[in-house]
Amino acid sequence: MNPRLATLVTRLREKSHYQKADYVQLADLIGEEQLTRRLEAQLRLYTNQAKSGRPWMRKLYRKSIVTGLWMIGHYAKAKQLARKPEWVEQEWFFDHLPAAFDGYRILQLSDFHFDFIPELPEIVKTLIAPHRFDCCALTGDFRGETTGPYEESLQQLRKTRPYLGEQVYAVLGNHDNVELLLDFPEMNIQALMNEAVILERGGEKIRLAGVDDPHFYQAHECDFLKEDDAPFTVLFAHSPESWREAEEVGVALQLSGHTHGGQLCLPGGIPVLAHLEDCPREMIKGRWQVGGLQGYTSRGIGASTLDLRLNCPPEITVHILRCKN
Repeated sequence: MNPRLATLVTRLREKSHYQKADYVQLADLIGEEQLTRRLEAQLRLYTNQAKSGRPWMRKLYRKSIVTGLWMIGHYAKAKQLARKPEWVEQEWFFDHLPAAFDGYRILQLSDFHFDFIPELPEIVKTLIAPHRFDCCALTGDFRGETTGPYEESLQQLRKTRPYLGEQVYAVLGNHDNVELLLDFPEMNIQALMNEAVILERGGEKIRLAGVDDPHFYQAHECDFLKEDDAPFTVLFAHSPESWREAEEVGVALQLSGHTHGGQLCLPGGIPVLAHLEDCPREMIKGRWQVGGLQGYTSRGIGASTLDLRLNCPPEITVHILRCKN
């Protein structure tokens, strides 16, 4: 472990919830350079929150939302909607999809924020049970809070895992500390941290790739996808903010989340806030396209800050790959 990384680890171990983390194993999993970048950002997040008085402001913000919804008679409705995800199916057509993968089904779940809705594992189980899919993509934000203890979120993910099928791939979001990765192998979840896997079917291949969080951590990079003879590629990225790099390297389909579709929206599902930088507005939710890159931004399965949604139901999505001809 290089001296810079060792210093970061020493500082993090001052916080009780990081004391048992195996940072040598993490360095083996994602490399010392990427781990160093991630841990520097995590410490910066702690420092910024402490200096800004954010915990107090966050409590006031939450109380204001609850009070406002209660005053207009929508509090109970918003609480109920957050627990009623929709099942959504999207078909995607491509000229260069290998024929053997025509009809391949990718289940996407995003933005669990397990801290806020403890019933999520049972909700997911009930909605997924009747459906068929070939693999599952978890596009980040397993945690509710961005700092502090995280074992509760891991426990909820463990409860959810049995319903997600055999092949599960995951990327981290802006709420996720990198230490979460240590528990993924035990749950048979393959993290894709700026890396890819090749799937074979009927003698043909496609590539599933994943990048680290493009929003707060800005730890994503797509150079590893540059190949003259690159196979058809589906990219998992927590936020659509990786769209520019994905389009440049020839990704066919990008699946993202992060925005919650706005979560608390005006009538008609019009989002007020999306927390996106350098993205066209149509990337806030649903289907979008830039050049040859097609994309989808999920409204997410959970809720952030509060267990409330207004005019914007959560979703579980299956993406079906199709040959155009």
